[in-house]
Amino acid sequence: MVISTSGSEAYITELFNGTSKIDSDVTKEKGGSGKYFRPHDLIESGYASCLNITTRMVLDSMNLSYDGVTVKVELDRSNEEKTIFKYQIDISGSIDKETREEVLKRVANCPVKKTLSKQLEFINDCNII
Repeated sequence: MVISTSGSEAYITELFNGTSKIDSDVTKEKGGSGKYFRPHDLIESGYASCLNITTRMVLDSMNLSYDGVTVKVELDRSNEEKTIFKYQIDISGSIDKETREEVLKRVANCPVKKTLSKQLEFINDCNII
């Protein structure tokens, strides 16, 4: 569970997951400070971090040596009929093309993608503790 509380500055919100805190905001054009992640940035962040972690877990399970993993995610909301997540996964190190393709195939259905791919339902639940 994540709890969001309003900050003292316009539209800044503190997010707390029970362990860590981060701040979120909107752009200056929308009245915020523009200093922190926007809500849509956080959606991109969840998917990007899951892809990164899953890629590293797959590499480790295959006993492959690598220098690092960089993931870029962009949320494209230009189509009113669907939401499009564009992503790129870069694995640095000496991994051949065939092995890289196998890793990316295994990573394609990371847990966050599975969650976001299901039908969504939003419930205003006043009983959340």
